[in-house]
Amino acid sequence: MYRSLIILILCVSYAPLSAQQYLPLHSSAIVADGHNDILWRVMSGGEMESRATTGHSDLPRFREGGMDIQLFSIWVPSEKTGDDAWQFALDEIDSLKAIAARNPAALQLATKPGDMDRILSGGKLAGVIALEGGRCIDGRRDRILELYRRGLRSFGLTWNHSSDWASCSKDESTGKVKGGLSEKGKSFVRLLDSLGVLIDLSHLGERAFWDVAANSSHPLFASHSASKALRDHHRNLTDAQLRAVAKSGGVVMTNFFPGFIVSNMNEKRVKRLREFEKKAAALKKKHPKRGKDYMKEYDRMVAAAKKEGICTIDDVVAHIDHAVRIAGAEHVGLGSDFDGINLTPVGLNDVTDLPMLTRSLMKKGYSADQIRGILGGNFLRVWRAVVENG
Repeated sequence: MYRSLIILILCVSYAPLSAQQYLPLHSSAIVADGHNDILWRVMSGGEMESRATTGHSDLPRFREGGMDIQLFSIWVPSEKTGDDAWQFALDEIDSLKAIAARNPAALQLATKPGDMDRILSGGKLAGVIALEGGRCIDGRRDRILELYRRGLRSFGLTWNHSSDWASCSKDESTGKVKGGLSEKGKSFVRLLDSLGVLIDLSHLGERAFWDVAANSSHPLFASHSASKALRDHHRNLTDAQLRAVAKSGGVVMTNFFPGFIVSNMNEKRVKRLREFEKKAAALKKKHPKRGKDYMKEYDRMVAAAKKEGICTIDDVVAHIDHAVRIAGAEHVGLGSDFDGINLTPVGLNDVTDLPMLTRSLMKKGYSADQIRGILGGNFLRVWRAVVENG
């Protein structure tokens, strides 16, 4: 349940395809996204509380896309260092809290046991404060404790910068660092475990990943990572890593960024992706109710992009498929990276397109229970294991 009137209207609008039941299924499922960077847009003067004409998400579009749980990235730009980086992270958290305070009917923050069920049963979006890259703590244990006190419940150990306690995938892949966690890093993992904070493995180097797996007693969690077997990129997870996530009872949330999804990106295809983004926006404007005619044009648009070898929603589904084959359907989720990426797959251009992902999974033959798990049930299980029962 936990759905808005807008979703009910969309169910009627999509009636010609009701035999597939994808909108009722999407509407009844818990939909969780492991990673969204809209707060960076807010800090740059962007809008989140009203419907924006740029970016991939905002409160109205979260509702329209059927979102129930969103991890909001606290990301600090590279030029910020020392106390400036720390203050920027605190300002982002304060901004999210202020937005939630001004919009209690739309967004509430989940920080303690019982919050998630209460927020979801009330039909609100449950927001989770999630740090992307621990550089702002400057290697200080007391800052981890302060972030926890302020509501942080997911901690991304690195971004694209290694520290004296954890190595990132970028640096490990180039041989810039030997890789792994230092003793300090291992102590931070144990601290986060004791607090009941999700340890986000996305952006970690492979050696650091295995060090976390060896030192954490909780299910493993990657907020926005695709599969390396399909796209050989340092940001993606190997099959061995996917199996380790499954063995721990964890979840890997599949990234939507074309650069991590397909390997054929070049200047021409980037240009075509931007052109398809404009077509998708025009199509939504032409068919605001997204009825039968919209669906036909949508399918033609995706088919045309595939014919050109352009990244589409089907490529994202291929990564989900692979992760399911290796780790199992109960260990896969969605980690869009919306508002943190500058390109999106054709047919999956913003958060309002998430019902189309449900439709695509149904077309691939996934069961209703498997889809509910991938959409958000699997993340919710890990949340309860780590945050509520950790």
